[in-house]
Amino acid sequence: MPYFIVFLVTPIAVAIALYRRNPARFLDGPAEDAPLRLLRWAVGLLSAQRAEWGRAMLGELGALDGRWSRLRFALGCTGAALVMPPWGRAAAALWATIGIAAASLALFAVLTVDYGLGVGGWIALAVVALICAGYLLGASALLRRPGIALPGVLGGVFATLAALSLSGFTAVDQVTFIPNPWQQWVRVIAVPAVIGIAGTLWRRDPAAGRRVARLAALSAGLLQLLYATVAVTILGGGGPPDEDGGFTIRGTVSDRLGNNVVDLVVSTLIIAMVGWAAAALAGYVMRRVSPPAVPAQEV
Repeated sequence: MPYFIVFLVTPIAVAIALYRRNPARFLDGPAEDAPLRLLRWAVGLLSAQRAEWGRAMLGELGALDGRWSRLRFALGCTGAALVMPPWGRAAAALWATIGIAAASLALFAVLTVDYGLGVGGWIALAVVALICAGYLLGASALLRRPGIALPGVLGGVFATLAALSLSGFTAVDQVTFIPNPWQQWVRVIAVPAVIGIAGTLWRRDPAAGRRVARLAALSAGLLQLLYATVAVTILGGGGPPDEDGGFTIRGTVSDRLGNNVVDLVVSTLIIAMVGWAAAALAGYVMRRVSPPAVPAQEV
């Protein structure tokens, strides 16, 4: 029931926050066309050495007419921005997250074929692919923000290592771990709060702290999905028997993969929401304790 409430309330809360921030943009959408938005996204991933090239490409796009011509040009520039060195920190982090998601999906597909999970397994794989695609889109938007990539990725690594230190690092630990109450508090409250507060203190800005928390949630979700899928790949249907009993090997593998998907979504939501709240609270405390600025005296 608590998880159901989280899934129900979260999108509603996000929609309200977006509307309150800018009602016109929320209702009418962005005025830019798709090629310009795509190219602006790609330019935001560039390193400082290639910033001038990005501005030049934006200028060339502005001189083009025709939707398909603009789209082809934007796609070509986007491919160049992602592939051609030197990579910016944001592009390197994006490629790392793409690699992690691709490895998880590849292992999921191998398990689906090897254990004959059938139509249900392929549907589950499609669902995981859609979730990972959404995570990559969200991460790419956050990575473009100045000063967010490094603390966000480090926050995701910290959340992953904290979760593994509580559960254990072996494959058996991954499929048998049931947290006790204090471990739940650490995973659900303490770790996300540390990420949100650290992100706020990193840039002395609660808005940056909230972005760091969201990026940490997405990167931690993908990292933990990969680790848990590797654990299932190692164990297969082996290891300790499932508590429900009566499972075949195929049913055991399918059940473990399903648990990984649920953990992926739940852990991401928890880190993002609690980290967001902690970042906002840290910003409020900073404003309360910081002395007011003294206006400069005119000479």
